[in-house]
Amino acid sequence: MLEIHLYGNLRHLVEGSTLSEDTILNLPFVDNETFSELVTRLGLSTDDLGDCFVNGTIAHGNTPLSDGDRVGLFPFNMVLLCGGQHLKGHGFIQSDVDVDYY
Repeated sequence: MLEIHLYGNLRHLVEGSTLSEDTILNLPFVDNETFSELVTRLGLSTDDLGDCFVNGTIAHGNTPLSDGDRVGLFPFNMVLLCGGQHLKGHGFIQSDVDVDYY
């Protein structure tokens, strides 16, 4: 089973969902499915999505899915405030740049 957490306007995928509670869609796991294939199975396209995660790690199209994974789907208008470059693989982390983050 995949546990899909939906945010923003993607909540419409679960009938009766409200903004005041978690919107979770449980889907059967499909062997060898990738993140992009899951998106297609949901009737979405990558243009519909912002930053998304599999088990807390930024998801890419070719990210393989495993039974029991937790997937977070955010719509195109909900992206990481900081740009998430440290999660998206640009190679820089806090210690690489002299910036006061706090």
